[in-house]
Amino acid sequence: MSSRLTLELGLARAALVWERFWPAIWPLSGIAGLFLVIALFDLLPTLPTWIHGGALAILGLAAFWGLWHFFRSFRLPGEKETRRRLEQDSGLQHRPLTSLDDRLTKGDGTTRALWALHRSRLVAQSGSFKAKPPRPRFAALDPFALRCGLAVVLTVALVIGAGDWQQRLARAVTPQLSGGALSQDISFDVWINPPGYTRRAPQFLAPASAANALLNIPAGSQILAQVQGPAEDPELLLGPDATRFDSAGVDFFKVSAQINGGDRIAIVQNGRTLAEWPMAVVSDAAPTIAYLTAPSRSERAALRLQYQASDDYGVDKVRAQVQRLDKPETPPFHLELALPKSSASELDATSYHDLTPHPWAGLAVEITLIAEDALGQQGQSEALRTVLPERIFNHPVARALVELRKELTLAPEERFPIVRALRNIYQRPDHFHHDVVVALAVITAERRLIHDARPEIIPSVQQLLWDTALRLEEGELAIAERDIRNLQKALQEALARGADAAEIEALLDKLQEALDRFVEAMNEQMREQLSQGMEPQPLPPDAQLLDSSDLNDLIEKARELARNGSTEAAQELLAQLQEILENMRAGNFAEQMNKAMQDAHGMMQEMEDMVRRQQELLDRSYEREQRESQDKKGKDGDQRARERSDDAGSQEKLRKDLGEMMRQLGEALGEIPRSLGRAEQSMRDARDALNGGKEGQNPVQPQSRSLDQLQQGMKSMAESFMQQMGQQAERGSGTVGAQPGRSSDPFGRETGRGGINDARNGVKIPEEGDIVRTREILQELRRRRGERQRPAGELEYIDRLLRQF
Repeated sequence: MSSRLTLELGLARAALVWERFWPAIWPLSGIAGLFLVIALFDLLPTLPTWIHGGALAILGLAAFWGLWHFFRSFRLPGEKETRRRLEQDSGLQHRPLTSLDDRLTKGDGTTRALWALHRSRLVAQSGSFKAKPPRPRFAALDPFALRCGLAVVLTVALVIGAGDWQQRLARAVTPQLSGGALSQDISFDVWINPPGYTRRAPQFLAPASAANALLNIPAGSQILAQVQGPAEDPELLLGPDATRFDSAGVDFFKVSAQINGGDRIAIVQNGRTLAEWPMAVVSDAAPTIAYLTAPSRSERAALRLQYQASDDYGVDKVRAQVQRLDKPETPPFHLELALPKSSASELDATSYHDLTPHPWAGLAVEITLIAEDALGQQGQSEALRTVLPERIFNHPVARALVELRKELTLAPEERFPIVRALRNIYQRPDHFHHDVVVALAVITAERRLIHDARPEIIPSVQQLLWDTALRLEEGELAIAERDIRNLQKALQEALARGADAAEIEALLDKLQEALDRFVEAMNEQMREQLSQGMEPQPLPPDAQLLDSSDLNDLIEKARELARNGSTEAAQELLAQLQEILENMRAGNFAEQMNKAMQDAHGMMQEMEDMVRRQQELLDRSYEREQRESQDKKGKDGDQRARERSDDAGSQEKLRKDLGEMMRQLGEALGEIPRSLGRAEQSMRDARDALNGGKEGQNPVQPQSRSLDQLQQGMKSMAESFMQQMGQQAERGSGTVGAQPGRSSDPFGRETGRGGINDARNGVKIPEEGDIVRTREILQELRRRRGERQRPAGELEYIDRLLRQF
């Protein structure tokens, strides 16, 4: 059989299948189309339950009949039927395709020849086979063209119900168990308004069914439901609890309730559920908080608390509870920790607190962090023990006042030893430079402790002693530092509560002014250290130098963020600024002046050594002259001559070293003190006298002059170096050293995780009056040391005192 004939037979078979399939499936497809139209138009849910159920039953029976009709009427065509259909479509007679299957059983040669001729003619006729399209007979089956109307209506239904076709089909096949008709004119709106602590927007609930996704609703949310249309006694169900709608007008009903439990939201009318949404009420979880690192001390003696807190809807407050370990019965005090972000769900923050003025400074305490959310629920961290940072005072009177203040904390009932100590302080006004303010403060504290026995007086006395100690220790720097911390705290609080722009601008202006005062006070402290001959401590290798303009740029950036409404970013920037300021130390100009100061320090040490060597030469000459005056017979003359020669060589070497020193001073300072030139000439005279120059010349006198001029020259050198360093400090004003902290700041400094040591620990910084008195004492001792007529015991005692300096 040719391939063309095979193809035509296949087409004829397909035509037969279609002609038999369509009449058989037509009733079932019509019933299915009718159901889809009814369901997508959402007609069945509007009917009473018994009608809804009856309609579904009729449609179901009709579908069953249509399915039975299909299986009874439809059968696939056979091979003979297919060939006969192709012969009829081709208009051939005598059924040639059937003859092709015939076989010759018997016959002679003539018969076989005739059979072959017959088959060849049949094959020639097969080339004219042509299958025709199927004839479904639509007009005979549907003489009123109902199929066209059903197709149009179904198309419209698909367009209308496309948005929620799943819900419409579900409602069509799930009739309610109770009766009551719902008019198509009834509509409803439902809003969920989460409580304020969630900071979520209100949520509108679209028409839904039990097939909807589960709604997670925060506990305490408010629900507002409205029904419009000719409804009868609608109710709102929240789980098992029912709330009746209130009439708010003609065919308008409204209800509001709080969601505290239940597993669904439903609107019910006469026992019939109009709409429902499955829900789960989510209770607000308590916040959690934990230390990132143990409490530590910042570079400027502030308590550093680094923590991590989280809450499902945002952390509202964080505070630290501080409890004394030596007296657990004492009520604790709390520190409010500023949040870098307002009501953030997760926080990694560092908070600084200057507790050096607190009476518990220096005492062992236990600190617990407490996080609180908007509902007042609290979460606590583990309690860690530490010692509250205390300020290191270098002024002796300030240090004594702070110690007395601590004794009042440890034993407030034992006042009289403190009273006696205060009396001893104000009776020695020279110890605090006769400062009247200090004297009056100490006397006031003493009188309060004597005449007021109430325990409530202790805090005021402690505050008075603290303020007095600050006045003696640092003056303007302490005030500027306190102002910065207060303004930073006020700014964080203002940003957190959403203060108006004018208030934030004013606080930023004050903070900028306080920063300028702070930097200027640090520079002034540095200049005082230079004037006292103290060498600044070098900064760590990974520290950076910040100019005051860098700090002002930070303030301006925070100002711009606040103006643009980016309050959280402004809060983060201020927290980073606080990190920088807390880790700054008064190591100003160390990097830029370190080499010059080291050179100056080395030259001063060399001058000290020259003074010592000249003093030794003078002592030997004086002792030799005393022996010569007692030995009139000239005994040991050769030995004395050798001693004179050796001393002359030492004197000459000292003179040459002084000449080299004067050359270095000329290069470093641009000038040479005149007293050093006179000292060089006196050394020449002393050398000549030791070599036996003029008859009767005594080397003691030129050596004494040389020693005195060396001392004057050393004083002039110190003043010149101080003036030079002071000028460099003026040129570098506004530069501050930054100690690395714990996290990256806005300038890209990488910070460590370990604790930061206070750079001032163990560093004694005397007051100006102490330095002046020390210098005067040193000069007087050197003057008396040059007076060789003094007793040997007194000179030895003076030598011991000078070695201490």
